[in-house]
Amino acid sequence: MLNAGTLMRFAIVGVVTALVHYGLLYALVEWVDIQSTLASSAGFVVAVAVNYLMHYSWTFSAPVPHGRAVWRYVVMVSLGFLINGGVMQLGVFHLDINYLMVQLVAFALVITWNFVVSSLWVFRA
Repeated sequence: MLNAGTLMRFAIVGVVTALVHYGLLYALVEWVDIQSTLASSAGFVVAVAVNYLMHYSWTFSAPVPHGRAVWRYVVMVSLGFLINGGVMQLGVFHLDINYLMVQLVAFALVITWNFVVSSLWVFRA
């Protein structure tokens, strides 16, 4: 069952994950000159590994074996990946909004998606 401790751990893991993702996004765009949607996608992939391991072992103390949790997590993250990329594409290239601001919106949507799906399906027996 979800409680204040679970929410706090989820938030801490989220901050760590966001820093990894945002840091890679910024570094790849500004220092390596990679297009922002591709850079955001690369940051997303790296952040996903950090996120899974922290949530499995600490946030949810998952009562399911890794084999089951991993495939569920991959489904959840794959849809989150599409949400993130779609928001970046729409915001940056169709609405002409700064990529860093668009990423904040993408984060909010993906975080909400991840919390709901993680707590109701991914890490539940």
